[in-house]
Amino acid sequence: MKKILLILSLIFTTFTTNAQIQKPDTLQLSPKELFGESGNMNNLGILESYIDFSKDILSSSNLSVGIIGKQVSTTLNLGYSKTSNNGKWGNSFAASINPIWKYYGVGYGFSRNTDTRTTTLQSFYSTDFDFQKDITLSFIDVFRTKKWGTFGYSVIASKSFWNSYEGQWEGKYTVDENYNWVKNIYPIMPASSQITYKGMAMYTYTLKTKRVNISPQVFLMSDIYKVFKDGTASDLAYVDDFNLDLYYGTSIDWKITKRFILNTNIRYNTTWDKLSESVGYKKSNPILFMIGTNFQF
Repeated sequence: MKKILLILSLIFTTFTTNAQIQKPDTLQLSPKELFGESGNMNNLGILESYIDFSKDILSSSNLSVGIIGKQVSTTLNLGYSKTSNNGKWGNSFAASINPIWKYYGVGYGFSRNTDTRTTTLQSFYSTDFDFQKDITLSFIDVFRTKKWGTFGYSVIASKSFWNSYEGQWEGKYTVDENYNWVKNIYPIMPASSQITYKGMAMYTYTLKTKRVNISPQVFLMSDIYKVFKDGTASDLAYVDDFNLDLYYGTSIDWKITKRFILNTNIRYNTTWDKLSESVGYKKSNPILFMIGTNFQF
């Protein structure tokens, strides 16, 4: 499976010439020829898969193992939380390490707590130290009820930055003086950025026993508005078409001792995104296995 970032942009190409050769050294296939070549080289008609790091890779558990297609991704998350003496205020620090995808993140959160509600303002920075980096700000509101379980919502604003990269082949190639093929010419896509505003809703209900707590969970996430910029005519801002990421699974807290709790979690993902599919991309849907610990000092 290829890692492909979904970027809506126009394609700009360059031409090369050689003044010492009278015959042209840059040729381009006709639209009909290009259609055939693209079908052979790029599996035309088959949706390319991409991975959404912000949703799938940087999980909230201490250790997350994700199966994405035929690949396995492991994320280690470290966190530290400090609550005020009266329990009303909290500070949290987090770090995420994903060595397989070479993706890393650090974050900070500030919370206000009551008996039935926790409100958090959270920031997170992640990068692969090469091609992409992301900054995310989240407002998270969680409500706890004794009878109906726990409800929550989140309003999220994120900005992604991408370096320039080699685009898809458009049919241009160079030849020698005998018109023999030398190499293909690929367009260089400019560096770009995208701001995304999204919303999330969640629900969980906990079944408590003496030794274990079982909590079915549902998360719904949708992109609402995007602003894309690469310094060219492809700059645009738009309200996103209907899209929805549904995450569903079960979390289990194993009460090893009074102070030590082991958490296991399995979560599945289903995506509806017609806009991405209309331009040839489809989000990979992972299966996430997560293990976490909670030790009370």
